[in-house]
Amino acid sequence: MADRDISFKATLKSLDRIEVFIPKRYNSTGKMHFYLYEDGEYVQELHIRSYSDSSKNYIFQLDELPNLKLGSTYELFDERNVNFPINCSFLCRIDSYIDKYDYNGELGAIYNKKHTIFRVFSPIASECNVLLYDEKNNRCIASNIMNKNEEEGIFEIDVDGDLEGISYLYLLKINGEYISSIDPYARSVTKYSRRGVIIDLEKTKIDLNEDKLDKLDSSVDAIIYELNVRDITSEIDKNIPNTGKFLGLTYENLKTKKGLPIGLDYLASLGVSHIQLLPIFDFISINDNNPESSYNWGYDPINYNSPEGSYSSEPKNPYARIIELKKMISSLHGKGLRVVMDVVYNHVYNYESSSFEKICPNYYFRFNEDGSLSNGSFCGNEFESRHKMGRKFIVDSCLYWVKEYGIDGFRFDLMGLIDIDTMNEIESKCRKIKPDFLIYGEGWDMPTCMPFNQRANMYNAHLLPHIGFFNDRYRDISKGRTSSNDLFIKGYLSGDINYRDGFKHILTGSTIPLAFPPLFMSPSQSINYVECHDNATLYDKLKVCCFDEKEDDIIRRVKLINAVNIFACGVSFIHMGQEIGLSKEGNNNSYNAGDKINQFKWSLLDERIDLYNFFKSCIKVKKKYRFFKLKTKEEIEKSLDFINLDRGGLQIHFINKNVIKPFNDVRIMINPTKEPIEVQLDDYYQLIFNATGEITAPVYVQHVVINGLSLLILVK
Repeated sequence: MADRDISFKATLKSLDRIEVFIPKRYNSTGKMHFYLYEDGEYVQELHIRSYSDSSKNYIFQLDELPNLKLGSTYELFDERNVNFPINCSFLCRIDSYIDKYDYNGELGAIYNKKHTIFRVFSPIASECNVLLYDEKNNRCIASNIMNKNEEEGIFEIDVDGDLEGISYLYLLKINGEYISSIDPYARSVTKYSRRGVIIDLEKTKIDLNEDKLDKLDSSVDAIIYELNVRDITSEIDKNIPNTGKFLGLTYENLKTKKGLPIGLDYLASLGVSHIQLLPIFDFISINDNNPESSYNWGYDPINYNSPEGSYSSEPKNPYARIIELKKMISSLHGKGLRVVMDVVYNHVYNYESSSFEKICPNYYFRFNEDGSLSNGSFCGNEFESRHKMGRKFIVDSCLYWVKEYGIDGFRFDLMGLIDIDTMNEIESKCRKIKPDFLIYGEGWDMPTCMPFNQRANMYNAHLLPHIGFFNDRYRDISKGRTSSNDLFIKGYLSGDINYRDGFKHILTGSTIPLAFPPLFMSPSQSINYVECHDNATLYDKLKVCCFDEKEDDIIRRVKLINAVNIFACGVSFIHMGQEIGLSKEGNNNSYNAGDKINQFKWSLLDERIDLYNFFKSCIKVKKKYRFFKLKTKEEIEKSLDFINLDRGGLQIHFINKNVIKPFNDVRIMINPTKEPIEVQLDDYYQLIFNATGEITAPVYVQHVVINGLSLLILVK
């Protein structure tokens, strides 16, 4: 071996080039010979194509290489017989090397009371051991050499005995060096996410109440409510246990000072169909043992198949986080609420320390032509979903959450960084389990090295016909642009009536060429939103762009924008607190801003009961009438006619008799200005909705006055 005080480095840079760094203090002349060995056997002397030097090293470029093999250990010897390993991870980027590896079976620790099977994918490793630990004494109690299947690139071993609760790591020999790694398929982890844990899933079985969910006929019937587990529970009551935890959303009969529902009951009272949970898998930024000392949304994943420890009442108990998450999901299902899981498969928290890079370096990540990491995520790396086993991991993980936890939908973070084939496979397999499964994501076109025609972004929506996309065109035209530098820019409903034609377009779910070319093939692809966890809240945005308006006007705009968000063609998406004008005190990126900024404020709910009741009324009306749930582009084309009103107002006339039954005529009138707009109709219409919500008493009008910042629904 090389002198420990002298650092040698040899890296395969291409199929015909090895780069070698030799310290000048080891060889002052720069004249050397290099001999290649494979698995300890001499192969040949390598040709020095060129060399250069830096202040401390000579840098050699070696070529005329033989065909290298994945899984072999390669070393260089010099004329002094000093040897050092060659990092051959580059081979895992080459399709001709890695495409042949394709394993369809189950990976990870597969538990049985009599034995446990361990399987891990690493074609580049020459050896792999599974290390078993005594968790109480924190020491390794067994090391088992795994057998390698050369054709599939899989290491496997069947270990006898009941290993339930034992923690484990893999120890792999890669590029001549040993490295330990947690299992990327681990179903639970120890405190601080140091090791995987062997779990008997039968001991975590509970009734997930999936039979309590009403059938969802179409995605356009969905009304999604986004929240963070910690945010919705952290201010409930400091005397109630499990605030900020999974269990915090299992309690019933909690009330505000004015008797309004709190937590689980509050969500059920809204009438929404889906609860979208910000990341609930294991992420790195929160101290499991002392979560109050830090705050983070969780878009820094480390273990995708294990629930997050800081949301558990017992983070050191690997079973508790599983069972408590299932109890929360069961409680939501019991209230008729589907659960959407926010997943972050596009990048990992840290490329070098991730289990993927450790077990199979270079395979699971995307690289530019110059060898640098592709960074369309702006988090330092991108997961390579196109590699067979990378795609398999994402698909396996998604199916695991659906089958084991009863998840009803996925929201994909930066979905445009995942390839189209992977997304369509996930959609197909999830809907075989749950036909009304919901899949949508951020379809932004990110600066990745993946070719444009492979990206699952909104501009390729025609290639992903059953997947939804966040419609930022809806967001910006409705309320105005949302980035920190553009908060002053208004949209149609915040006062810029010049956006009226664009507003017609977004009301169709961006499916019809009005002012803009269509974005989507069907309204089910349009996730209509004006607020999400990112950027300023709707209330904070309006406080900036409508800075000269009184508080009452801001609140009226919140009501108007929320109503349109519910009634527009497409899928309605609401962020926690949007319904009552929740503020984050002007913080536009609150991912680590703490509980005070991010939490739901139940005292504000008491102050704004009118907003709460209005929002519930909007949802009730949407559910009641078929014309709010147009399912296809063709149906929209046949159903909607737009009539411009004075002062920039707009009338939406439903002309398709098939969708407005039992009515003969339906009109929605919108006034985004502060001045009243008058409309004379040719007959009397019944007013069924206005700024107070649904009107059940018979009120008939022919001369209509649309008050400022309001919306009316009239039927005949």
